[in-house]
Amino acid sequence: MERSSFVLVFGESPFVKVLDFFLSFEDFDYPIAFIAKETQTKWETVEKVIEVLIKRGIVKKTRKLGKAWLYSLNKESNLTKLLLDIDTRISDFFIRKELEKQKTQVIKR
Repeated sequence: MERSSFVLVFGESPFVKVLDFFLSFEDFDYPIAFIAKETQTKWETVEKVIEVLIKRGIVKKTRKLGKAWLYSLNKESNLTKLLLDIDTRISDFFIRKELEKQKTQVIKR
């Protein structure tokens, strides 16, 4: 998974990587094994992070597919809405910064 602006700002701890995964892929639900693979985090660690995110209302358990439970971002949560807004603002900040950098490089030529 490519490093997002969110991870660039808050670091690459397993908690941040799993939270960022849910913020980035908010429209579907996913099993722990897939999240672990995408975030390059141990299955057991992802499971623990998801437990914390569920307690905080950021993630919810959605359904069972075979033997695996699937989880998704809880978009109804006010905390989740704030996190999505912060994530968007951070991305916008880095986009503007990069555009200014490119503009400066073009002017110098």
